[in-house]
Amino acid sequence: MMRKAALLGACLVLSGCSGFGKYISDTATLPGENPNSPAGEDLNMRRVHGYSTAETPILPQGGDIWPGPPAPLPTLEDVEKDRIGTVLGGGMGESGPQLQDGGEMSVSVPEGSSPVKEPHGKLPDAEPDAADKYGVQRGTASTIEIPNGDGTVTLIHPDGSVSTVQSKKTISPPAH
Repeated sequence: MMRKAALLGACLVLSGCSGFGKYISDTATLPGENPNSPAGEDLNMRRVHGYSTAETPILPQGGDIWPGPPAPLPTLEDVEKDRIGTVLGGGMGESGPQLQDGGEMSVSVPEGSSPVKEPHGKLPDAEPDAADKYGVQRGTASTIEIPNGDGTVTLIHPDGSVSTVQSKKTISPPAH
């Protein structure tokens, strides 16, 4: 009686994992079957095994399923009109007078205020060299050497010129 209970308990435990039918089909085969053959019941597997297959043919559908032609690309004039309308908040007529070719643009100043003037007149053409404030002495720069992998050295001179020369130093590998 104890053996029958143990067998029934083992069957219940095994069926709880993945189902008893799946367990048996994965572990045991009927005599004459190949245990290594792929499993499956879909249309292609039926064809492989040589069974007859009934398939529904693909029938044409009524109506036009294709979309119409794409919209034509906008011209540059259309793009410019749209851009001006978006930036200025309206169409060409609402943006006010247009600047004619060769015309000049000016900024209007509200009444009762004066236009903003530059504090010292004209702006300088170049920024003054501030290296002296930070202790950098011009003319004391040395040549920068950049070693290349082919035995040459690229030299960058203080005046900005660049040259490549053969390396004078040969570095010997460290002794082991």
